[in-house]
Amino acid sequence: MIRGLVILSLIFGLSVFSYNSIPSRASGPDLAPFEPTEEKLYQFSEEELGYFDDEITGLMLRSQFNGQVLVARHGTIVYDRCFGFADFRNSTPLTSETPFQLASISKTFTSTAILLLHQEGKLHIDSLVLNYIPEFPYPNITVRHLLSHTSGLQNYMWVMERYWNQGRLPSNEDMLATFIKHKRPLDFVPGTRWAYSNTGFAVLGLLVERVSGQRFPDFLHQHIFTPLEMHNTFVYDVHQESTPKNRAYGFRPNRGRYYFIPDVRHDGVFGDKGVYSTAEDLYKWDQAIYRNELLTPELWQMAFEKAQLHNTNTVNYGMGWRLQFFREHRIVHHPGRWNGFRTSFKRYIDDDATLIILTNTNTSIAGLVDTLQKIIFHKELLLVPDLLEVIEDENEAMQSGSGS
Repeated sequence: MIRGLVILSLIFGLSVFSYNSIPSRASGPDLAPFEPTEEKLYQFSEEELGYFDDEITGLMLRSQFNGQVLVARHGTIVYDRCFGFADFRNSTPLTSETPFQLASISKTFTSTAILLLHQEGKLHIDSLVLNYIPEFPYPNITVRHLLSHTSGLQNYMWVMERYWNQGRLPSNEDMLATFIKHKRPLDFVPGTRWAYSNTGFAVLGLLVERVSGQRFPDFLHQHIFTPLEMHNTFVYDVHQESTPKNRAYGFRPNRGRYYFIPDVRHDGVFGDKGVYSTAEDLYKWDQAIYRNELLTPELWQMAFEKAQLHNTNTVNYGMGWRLQFFREHRIVHHPGRWNGFRTSFKRYIDDDATLIILTNTNTSIAGLVDTLQKIIFHKELLLVPDLLEVIEDENEAMQSGSGS
């Protein structure tokens, strides 16, 4: 484990509970942007690092966890370890360089790709989608509606299961063509309600391709993964034969054995899912956002603002990011779930802490997220014991709408 690393921050003191300048959860969509601060250098003691090592390792072993866990505070990784297998069929062990299917965490990259195109003036998020995809059959949906899950589009997975009968996996273009041929009514008027929509982000993946002239995997590779040196991150493209083979594979447990989950027709569509990555690469992603890389500070702030409905009510979702609170402290995060993979990427942006959990055994990680959060903030919890109950209540509320 990491020992004696220097970090940028104060020790976990009472100062993190100064709420006067933090917006309450009743506030509107505009939240004060995160501003990196230059604070006193603090070095974790051997005792503190040992606490994280002992508590988290013990928890993972008791839970028979298979996957990777990374915990960081104030720019320092205080825990990073892999457990188990990438492929149970041949007992291939997991390593720190084994990419996992991120499932809905992929949406954070899709939304950033759209905001990059917005920043470059190639599209505008408040423009109609049909301005960029002329055959798009829903004339009142904007790019912002797609980003914020307020479009009213029906579930493309259901549509493809019902109407797609060709002997190959469909692409994003195929998905659009199916919606055009078998036009489904919207579930609600765009902008009037919030409903989690994988379809919206699949359309955004296609929108990136139409506007940029690049395939979605290539755009993310060139504009996000390569600049941030995310060397073990890629978009899984079933239509190409160059997908890395040293990735984790999804499994489901049954009576003490693990059964491989093969690709399904929906794996041909990306934008809502499909990005593979490691905990270390996600931490690079996390730190790049703190440094306002790729996007301007104003655009990053906008990505983390609550979406607003036509009736001025707001929802706890920004643009590709779920929004949550640790008491009055903000969490910007996304969970994921797809074909054996369960993932969680939590950024405690007012406390400069990060929690990343990746597993490929189709096992719920909700309880682990809750317990790990208590370990990360163990000193704060000792100072304010009622925080335990608040965390449990807030986590329980968030689990009702997890990722893909």
